[in-house]
Amino acid sequence: HHFSTLQNPTNPVLCLGEALFDSLPSGIYLGGAPTNVAVHLSSLGTTVAVAACVGNDRLGDECVRRLTRAKVRTSLVQRSESIATGLVVAEIDEE
Repeated sequence: HHFSTLQNPTNPVLCLGEALFDSLPSGIYLGGAPTNVAVHLSSLGTTVAVAACVGNDRLGDECVRRLTRAKVRTSLVQRSESIATGLVVAEIDEE
């Protein structure tokens, strides 16, 4: 019974925290743990929203676009004029 509830949740989920981008050698990906959870829950059919703050910049626009495309509600994503959208650059050491 509990497993079926997890597969077909009836309550919406709110994910709070960072929404940013991860720049990896293989590309730029939407990231931040709460954002990743929201996107994955949405892909499983859960109604989910993200509460976060991103910059009023191109990356912030792209963040909202990607969340919307993933069917994550974005009405609680704030836009900041004074803080840029986060970008984490990761490099892979050859060793």
